[in-house]
Amino acid sequence: MTDAAISWAFFLGYLVLVGGAAVVGIRRVKSFTSFSVGDRRTSPVWVGLALAANLTSAATFVINPGLIYLYGVSGLLGYAVATPLGIFLGLTVLTKAFRRVGDKTAALTVPQWIADRYGSRALRFFFAGLSLLQITFLVLIVVGLTLVLSNVLGVSRPVAMAMTLGIPLVYVMLGGASAHTLTNSVQAVIMIIVAVMLIGSGLALVVGEPGLLDRLAQIDPVLAAPVNPESLLFRSVFEVFVANFFVGVAVIMQPHVMSKALYLRDERDVTVYLGVGFAALVLFFAVLAVGLYARVTLGGDVLPPDQVVPTYLVERFGVVARSVVTVGLVAAGFSTLEGLMVALSTIFANDVYKPLARRRGLDEDQADRRAIGFSKAFLVALVPVVALLSWGQIVNPNLSVALLAQNGVYGLFAATFVPILFGVFVPRVTTWGVAAAAASALVVHFGMYYGQVGPYWNNPAVPATFALITSTLVAGLSLLIARRPADTVPAELGREAERAALHAS
Repeated sequence: MTDAAISWAFFLGYLVLVGGAAVVGIRRVKSFTSFSVGDRRTSPVWVGLALAANLTSAATFVINPGLIYLYGVSGLLGYAVATPLGIFLGLTVLTKAFRRVGDKTAALTVPQWIADRYGSRALRFFFAGLSLLQITFLVLIVVGLTLVLSNVLGVSRPVAMAMTLGIPLVYVMLGGASAHTLTNSVQAVIMIIVAVMLIGSGLALVVGEPGLLDRLAQIDPVLAAPVNPESLLFRSVFEVFVANFFVGVAVIMQPHVMSKALYLRDERDVTVYLGVGFAALVLFFAVLAVGLYARVTLGGDVLPPDQVVPTYLVERFGVVARSVVTVGLVAAGFSTLEGLMVALSTIFANDVYKPLARRRGLDEDQADRRAIGFSKAFLVALVPVVALLSWGQIVNPNLSVALLAQNGVYGLFAATFVPILFGVFVPRVTTWGVAAAAASALVVHFGMYYGQVGPYWNNPAVPATFALITSTLVAGLSLLIARRPADTVPAELGREAERAALHAS
């Protein structure tokens, strides 16, 4: 049997396994709610694994190791230490309170949660539109998986891209969140196995003589240093630790991440959900060390970052092990690809179509029945847009597709951070205050990046950090200006947020 045939056999086996999980999920779809957030009967263990899979994906397993290959230990400290610490803090502080308020209002999406919390239809449409920035992260995943599948399965890049987009599209269209949660859980288990394999592939470099750091220093001393002044992204302590920590805290504000808390049955499930998610995340982020392994083992000229992991697989692993790892990389990518597809299609149907349908006189049941169809139509329209943008990144890359994705999603969660944080913990915040905070976050983030403001403007984490700080200050200032709670804030939600804040503290 040829190498390509073995790789195909493992890949098809993976599709059968995930397809079986998808079928189970598809059978659970009874309404638009079950399509959007599942039936809330899934174990918190599986939802926790789905959370970890969604927070890592192809960025952690395929793309970011290439940046660490390029820039060294400073990248590992930023992406595998500072960012996870921020994620753990953010999830610990916000999950229970976010779920409690969301459960009270029966929210299906983050834009709906924000709109219900502040009693503002305009905010609902605004954040629904802003969620389209997540298309940039879809592009990152598609580029990463296209390169991996093309290298390992021996197919052309257009064919690999069609597989990457087409396979998850089918079962997400049929099963929505019910299918996505179960397939994510299966994929997370596969990712755990593959993470152990990838981490283990370079342990001899860590414990041997000379050690990994010594080997990196022999190539270039800055590769072994905690800060790399010659890099694009890790030039100072602020960039390595502060900016990445802030990004970690805020990254959970992405709709496909924060909405996982709404999948749980009750508050007692949250502790298990977070414990499982955190344990899996520690393992998944450790995979970033592959970038350092690749730098000391791959000879020749320095590779483009997005090509590092596909090349490392071919050079380091035999055909069977390589096929297993490839399945894990595909699982990592598909897990988040599905989550984004479910989140974006649900947002379109729930926060754009349904409010318009009710204004046209449709009752809730009629709008719900039609909403599933509109979700699927949105996905069909989304795929060619993502394919076109992804192909542009493959044929004409700008260092790494990671920069495009970071710039887009960092802008989204910088704008979403204050509305959720203050919505949970500050009952008296005004609608206009959070609107001003969100607008200021967008202005600062994109203004610094495209206006090339400051010495670190070209690292998306830095504009995002200043955007987070600015928006928080703007919201705080609004509290000083306002003399009473905004009339638009529902009283019951204000009391619920007050109880959530007291409980969390």
